[in-house]
Amino acid sequence: MQPEVNQVTVFYYDSDELLTLKTALLSDLNVSNDRVILPQGFRHDKIIVAVCEGEVKVLNALGDRVDQEPARLQFA
Repeated sequence: MQPEVNQVTVFYYDSDELLTLKTALLSDLNVSNDRVILPQGFRHDKIIVAVCEGEVKVLNALGDRVDQEPARLQFA
């Protein structure tokens, strides 16, 4: 029997929405040669960036502040 990983957080880009980094929490996955085996149905149309052990909470990511007003610089 192959070992299992209780939970992993997967960071990925959807092929339909390449500008938004997404995450998914997956449970009870098999491990082979120290690599987590993601289900083929999950991997379809995704670019997998990272697989992290456990539940990961993203606090900030690239592009989070794109919609905010730019900072105003003042020079003396």
